[in-house]
Amino acid sequence: MDSTPLVRAIVEALMFLEHAGDDEVDPDAAVRGIEAIGHELDALSQADRAEFRLVLERIAETSGDSGHAQRAREVPFMLWGAE
Repeated sequence: MDSTPLVRAIVEALMFLEHAGDDEVDPDAAVRGIEAIGHELDALSQADRAEFRLVLERIAETSGDSGHAQRAREVPFMLWGAE
């Protein structure tokens, strides 16, 4: 299975929740959403986390938008810090 679309969806959801204005999403609900996504992704094995990071880097490298590329690269730190 090509996991790229799934990882893209995760990035988009995280970035939406992270950057949505208070008038778009209740800030507490946004934090809960980010934490819920993070909690599920915490279940990834180290090998799967490594693959997730590779897919994120591929997404960043192929993005025509430098802002989007930077956001994709920030996701692992947002989820797991500097492992």
